[in-house]
Amino acid sequence: MAIACAYCNGEHTSPREVRQCWTDGGQKDVPLSADDSLPPFADQTDDEQSFTYAADLAPGASRPMSTRARSASEGNERSQAVVGDVARGAAPAKPGPDVLGRHLVVQPGADVGDPWASADRLVIAARTLAEPGEALTRLREAHHAGERLVIELDADFDRQPKLMTDAAPYELGAIFAFELEELHHLVWTNSIDMRDPDKPTWIALDTAIARGAAPADPEAEGDVLLPDGQIVWLDAGPVRHVSPVDGLDVLHLVAVEHGSLVPPGPNESAADLAVDQLAAVTHAGGGARIIAPAGSGKTRVLTERARHLIQRWNLPPSAVSLVAFNKRAQEEMKERTSDIPALQVRTLNAMALAIVNGVSPFAPQQKTWRTIDEPDVRRIIGNLVSFQRRRNSDPIGPWIEALSLIRLGLVDPDEAEMRYDGDVTGLAETWPRYREAMERKGSVDFDDQIYRALLVLLSDPAARRTAQRACRIMLVDEFQDLTPAHLLMIRLLSSPGGAVFGVGDDDQTIYGYNGADPAWLIDFGRLFPGSGEHPLEVNYRCPAGIVDIVDRLLRHNDRRVHKTIRAASSDTGGWSVDNAVDVVGATMKAVELALDSGADTSDIAVLTRVNALLAPVQVALATAGVSVSGGVGLEFTDRTSVRAVLAWIRLAMGGRSGQFDPDDIREALRRPSRSFHPKITDWIAEQRSVVDLNKLAGRLNKQRDTERLFEF
Repeated sequence: MAIACAYCNGEHTSPREVRQCWTDGGQKDVPLSADDSLPPFADQTDDEQSFTYAADLAPGASRPMSTRARSASEGNERSQAVVGDVARGAAPAKPGPDVLGRHLVVQPGADVGDPWASADRLVIAARTLAEPGEALTRLREAHHAGERLVIELDADFDRQPKLMTDAAPYELGAIFAFELEELHHLVWTNSIDMRDPDKPTWIALDTAIARGAAPADPEAEGDVLLPDGQIVWLDAGPVRHVSPVDGLDVLHLVAVEHGSLVPPGPNESAADLAVDQLAAVTHAGGGARIIAPAGSGKTRVLTERARHLIQRWNLPPSAVSLVAFNKRAQEEMKERTSDIPALQVRTLNAMALAIVNGVSPFAPQQKTWRTIDEPDVRRIIGNLVSFQRRRNSDPIGPWIEALSLIRLGLVDPDEAEMRYDGDVTGLAETWPRYREAMERKGSVDFDDQIYRALLVLLSDPAARRTAQRACRIMLVDEFQDLTPAHLLMIRLLSSPGGAVFGVGDDDQTIYGYNGADPAWLIDFGRLFPGSGEHPLEVNYRCPAGIVDIVDRLLRHNDRRVHKTIRAASSDTGGWSVDNAVDVVGATMKAVELALDSGADTSDIAVLTRVNALLAPVQVALATAGVSVSGGVGLEFTDRTSVRAVLAWIRLAMGGRSGQFDPDDIREALRRPSRSFHPKITDWIAEQRSVVDLNKLAGRLNKQRDTERLFEF
């Protein structure tokens, strides 16, 4: 199947060829107007004006205007107004302390003085923009090491490139990135522009002055004078905490961008944390991999980290995004951070839907999408695909799974169709029709929330920049269970800084069928360069005996992060193996022993491999008068196989109120299947006892039908 290419306007035969076309120069720099910028924020007052990241305002570019207002005389009917013009060269920039690693941008071959006289030089030329990989690697190294560079700019690279792609997310893959976007950020955000030696300017300084700071004395230490009279240094390097330099606090640009001129406090936490947890919470950088085995307190670390960033680093909550894996985790995190009501705590799907529908703080969109549930999805698929009727089967189920594989697993539709080995024949041709049907209805299903958010982020540079502003620091739970689509979304949102605090355990990856991969944690440093590492080693949940045997088992995993797992408890007991044939009886005995020893029912948990296995234990406990919570609900009885078994049991017991129920008879006739004529089936369902069924069997004309009914 030919794939249309947004880069060369031609066609390719595989996603691999599309990616290669991108590598060969497929990034599209959209010629948007210079006044393109952030959309309005519903909760902002006129005094809470928004500022784009400093690199958006490179020298030579005019101050972007808010999409709140722009006069009609400028050729646009939308009502807009200028938000806080940032004057270029508002004050002369200083070299700053070495620890802040400021670069110098100069004309090719220009002489430089201290402190850059001995610094490495990096040339940014037209060929660099065509193949930015090598320059990106060098700039990342310097950026995270606090190393000064002299950047010789020999290309037109003042304006931030507004990059977009029309390629499908599954054609790009999970580790796709807009490289020129990051390159521009690394060239300009922490660099002094000395191309005019008489006017050294720095866009971070200009932004702080526009936000209400004043330039510090050119002959004294410090960059700006804050409204409270305090002099501080500015930091436009990676998101991080920097201790005072020369007695002056260091204020990060992210705080300024989000409207705060409050410098950070000490990087210390008074929270009651273990040593390994404390090290993670007080990590001095923005990004880090936190390996958190079961029971090690990962939720506590995530919520305390968010509190630490906001209450100790004094970063505005609008810059921090806490991402929960599911709704239950989101509610727990929200409860634990109730003292920070402005903190963004969302699931990935909630964040994606907010992007798709343009809910603050994300860019407004032209339409609102309605979320539909699985029954609606089944109806849409049923209208698009013809299925042969087969008893005891769910032909639509594989289609739902395959559509998920395309959108969350980022698998090409042709490949997804092949993987299902005939169960989804025609998927590749049906895929665009399914998308069109959803588009016409203005609907998104659960997976489509993520997929459509990716389409927005990939195709709309202004919307992407707005979303990135709200995600300068991302704290992400259950990192090992992210699908490729989730990972791509996080990488796009956290760009260009890549400050992701990822918490998870590669040994607990359970969504591999949808593309989740322990590699996300194993290769975390490659996905998010400059990140730190903090392993949590202590299991507070289980006795030492259980922790030890689990640790020995997990060491056999072929691909994993090497880790130490220790138990907080010294109890070496806590587990035993029972090979009893009567599993329910053995479980009941174990529960009874625990209760007899004084345990409360709330201290006892029964775990099974799948939910269905809980049902017999749940029934046995209820029969014994033991109160339970959780387990399976009434929806369990509506499962096809369970419904059939219950029907057979009721028939075997003589039916409800001593008579057979027509629904029970019909259910039993279907499982196992019996090929009766529909009219005969109706006659059978009318019978109320075994005697009635025998009488009916004797009246049937065909011997085969009689034999089948007697067998029944």
